[in-house]
Amino acid sequence: MKRGSVAERVRKGFGWLLFFGFFCLTACAGSQSALPKAAETGLSVMPAQADAQVKEQTLLLPEASGSVVYSGAGVTIDASHTDQGYVMIRCEPSEMRLKARIATSEQIYYYDLPGGEAYSVYPLQMGDGAYTVRVMEQVENDLYAMRFGAELQVTLADETLPFLYPNQYVWYDADTRSVQKAHELASGMTNQTDIATLFYDYVVKSMTYDTEKAETVERGYLPDADDALETGKGICFDYAALLAVMLRAEGIPTRMLIGTVKPDNLYHAWNSVYLNETWVWMDPTLDGTGRKEQNYFAERIY
Repeated sequence: MKRGSVAERVRKGFGWLLFFGFFCLTACAGSQSALPKAAETGLSVMPAQADAQVKEQTLLLPEASGSVVYSGAGVTIDASHTDQGYVMIRCEPSEMRLKARIATSEQIYYYDLPGGEAYSVYPLQMGDGAYTVRVMEQVENDLYAMRFGAELQVTLADETLPFLYPNQYVWYDADTRSVQKAHELASGMTNQTDIATLFYDYVVKSMTYDTEKAETVERGYLPDADDALETGKGICFDYAALLAVMLRAEGIPTRMLIGTVKPDNLYHAWNSVYLNETWVWMDPTLDGTGRKEQNYFAERIY
């Protein structure tokens, strides 16, 4: 039987309504309340004697194995690899906007969800515990109805795994040029700190801030690491995504963080990299401007 419109399903009690305003990173400016800060340190103060070595491994890529699947109302949620730190979602096309809502009792993340056969990959970056995954469909403006949902119990095999796989914000695959560039630059290297330093310097020196893009970027923008690599310019979102892609490609857990930088309440994107069992703060966009890690307040982590 043909499904009715979103509005018809709402009138018939399909799902529940949610009103929310969706944030987008535009010109690396603005302000929102911050999450508690994780322990981080700057790369320059890392202890040299404890440098970890890069383990030989294949590129970690997500897979919709089909072993744990929840489906209904045209939505498929593949939760086969939640222990690896990700969930995959797809939804049949809709004339209205679709959103993925992934939440724990502590925090909620909203993502765009393209309709179609291809899966989108979303991180389970909030650690072990109970997650609620919902697909939301727009009714009008910022009014959405739940189309389908599932409850997941997540136990990560390692807490850094969400930051070793690609996701919607830090996207890549084996053919991504940024991944190939990372392999090229790090060829023959084994020391993770040396690789992180090399990649950081590479992004800082090869990228130019795109002021025009910062002023015109549209809502829902997602960074493209290969575009940043090819053009050599971008906004803070692009800098952070390129560095994250390159480091994850070499097996180094890397987070992309979005939040504010004090005292100017600069809305911004930056990175932290897991080296020697410590999250190391890095900001390739504002390199050399005298910013201090204690002035950064993360609101979202990818």
